[in-house]
Amino acid sequence: MEELIRFCQRYQGLLKEAALILMGLLILLLLARILRQIKRLNRSLGDIIGSVQAYFEVILRDEEEEEMEQEMEQIHKIEETEENKRERRELTPEQAQKKAEDEKLFNAVLQEYFS
Repeated sequence: MEELIRFCQRYQGLLKEAALILMGLLILLLLARILRQIKRLNRSLGDIIGSVQAYFEVILRDEEEEEMEQEMEQIHKIEETEENKRERRELTPEQAQKKAEDEKLFNAVLQEYFS
């Protein structure tokens, strides 16, 4: 015990420096461990953000597809109504023949009237 006390008294300055270096190394190890943990958390956070971004992209793509489907339905409805209007405008052969006869009759009446 006396030898230990004598040794500590003799090398007191050297022991203080060694203790400071040892404490510095311990702090350095703790900081390295904390840094590694932060990197791991950052990587996990990046994965989570990527997943959320992919989820939002899927949602936006679905919304765009739904909007496109609605627009296509509206276009089809408009086309159908235009086709119906065209069909109404187009005369059947009987109607066309009757119209031609009416025109001939009208022209004949006009010629008779003005001649």
